[in-house]
Amino acid sequence: MECGKCVDSCPNEALTLTSEVIKRDVKRCNLCGNCIKTCPNKVMELIGKEYSVEEVIKIVAADKPFYDNSGGGVTISGGEPTIQYPFLVSLLNNLKLEGIQSAIETCGFFNEKQLDELLELVDLFLYDIKHVDSEIHETFTGVKNDKIKNNFKNIVEKTASKKIICRIPIIPNFNTDLDVIKGIADFLKEVNYSNEIHLMPYNKLAKTKYEKVGMGHLYGDMGELNKKELEEISSIFENQGFKILINQ
Repeated sequence: MECGKCVDSCPNEALTLTSEVIKRDVKRCNLCGNCIKTCPNKVMELIGKEYSVEEVIKIVAADKPFYDNSGGGVTISGGEPTIQYPFLVSLLNNLKLEGIQSAIETCGFFNEKQLDELLELVDLFLYDIKHVDSEIHETFTGVKNDKIKNNFKNIVEKTASKKIICRIPIIPNFNTDLDVIKGIADFLKEVNYSNEIHLMPYNKLAKTKYEKVGMGHLYGDMGELNKKELEEISSIFENQGFKILINQ
């Protein structure tokens, strides 16, 4: 049985005690943390923490001997890291000063005017291509993909594919149709992309994350991806001469 102390502690009345669970109104919650401090059973948790660039550099620089020995570095992920562009650029500049290699995971939806600066600072773009049809892309992601394809093309041209790896999330009922996959393969050939392709099979790990922040009702289950489908998708790219890596 829930004790309800967190409900009483919330200044914005974002929490409600029901017979089964504490419900959170994400529109009212301002992440003040009162519920976490009040909860006697430590059930509540604050996901994420704000860091300065200096704090991040101090943490990652401690592992520099490991990066030097392994040939690795720091990968900046998200969300979409380019949304926090000033912070991203400052972080990348400081990584350069420390002699630490950097990669960013990106959906490619960033201002084309930022590309030259990013090319100077980023050692590797882990770049998602989800769909080549702009209208379908917008229906599922909220944005058209013209900017995404153009940024991808420009990175390929300016680095001869050396600074970019194409990653394709394989999502049932979105882009697993073989004609869609052929369209992506044709686009990669058209822009002369010559590096490997990382296939990322759909999983349901995001479901628990949605639930933790009180947004479980917004999670959309896209269905199951079977082994045969994945093999057929892989063979399309392999027949076009691409090296495939499947991220499990």
